Amino acid sequence: MESSLYVHIPFCIKKCLYCDFVSFPDREDMHRRYVDALLSEMALRGGKTLRTVYIGGGTPTCLEPGLLCRVLEGVDRCFDTSNCIEKTIEANPGTLSVGILETLKEGGINRLSIGLQSWHPEELKTLGRTHDRQTFVQSYKRARKLGFDNINIDLIFGIPGQTLQSWRKTLEAAADLAPEHISCYSLKIEEGTPFHSMIAGGALEEPDTDLDRDMYHYAVEYLEGRGYERYEISNFARKGRECVHNMVYWENRPYIGVGVAAHSYQDGMRMWNTPDLHRYCTLLDSGKLPVEGSEVISPETGMFETIFLRLRTRRGINFREFEQEFGTDIRKLYSEQIERLKKDGLIEMGQEGFWLTPRGIDLSNSVFVQFFIN
Repeated sequence: MESSLYVHIPFCIKKCLYCDFVSFPDREDMHRRYVDALLSEMALRGGKTLRTVYIGGGTPTCLEPGLLCRVLEGVDRCFDTSNCIEKTIEANPGTLSVGILETLKEGGINRLSIGLQSWHPEELKTLGRTHDRQTFVQSYKRARKLGFDNINIDLIFGIPGQTLQSWRKTLEAAADLAPEHISCYSLKIEEGTPFHSMIAGGALEEPDTDLDRDMYHYAVEYLEGRGYERYEISNFARKGRECVHNMVYWENRPYIGVGVAAHSYQDGMRMWNTPDLHRYCTLLDSGKLPVEGSEVISPETGMFETIFLRLRTRRGINFREFEQEFGTDIRKLYSEQIERLKKDGLIEMGQEGFWLTPRGIDLSNSVFVQFFIN
């Protein structure tokens, strides 16, 4: 059975002010030791046939080319990637040198995800980003010149101080570059981040919820007008250019995660690695897997997670597939909830399934909870 692989590279040049991912800035002293440990974990978990690979972070491309090459070679050595259809790596604009791009190309990477976030210098400064738009454009064009024909651009809306007009310009600038895929993420203020402390202390204005929704609705309308289909709440793609790896998550399919704090979902069990960088390396130095915890996913939990994840996609819930996976007709199991959601205009029903309406997307948490309380 095919699976998917997530590889976590937790290093970055500077941690953005909104970031709550497990990442470590200015730790070049740990790069080599971490890669050694990562390769050991791959060897212990390897053997699976992979359909997709996704290398995220942090900023994976802040590794020097030699170490990045070792990671890519390790994936191919420890897993069967002969039929792998998509290999993605995340990158920040300032890290995409010719040398790095050539290493990625030679290592089989066929999809780049580059974080622009905003077109405006003042918004990039607010976010704590290290690049400017000129660096982004140079990196993007360099990647195109070297033959990368599947590129995603990450954007953020709801930035403190951002206006609808400035968001429109960011969308326009991104679409004018004609990437195959654009991700538009609403800024979330997470506890433990500098943004959270700044807002709590009054140094930063909390994002306006109504403006956030106006920005999202404009993005959907504008990008669809530019030839991008919204296939998931936050993701837009040219036809046939949807991110195959991320669909694994949204369809609640099995995946393997390697690296510090990485999660795996296999055979009805979720496991997660230690978030402690030194402990991760020490455990693997001694030949032990760095698993910190695990949980068996009950059929009820698996069903709920599948519903709310698939409802994030434009396709939504397919009746036949759901019954094949869970042995029950969702229309009978949740008949009252489905009728109520239809009446409230939050879902739309077709012959093959149901999906969120635009209003349902705005109130998605209210929709999801209906299936949790059955």
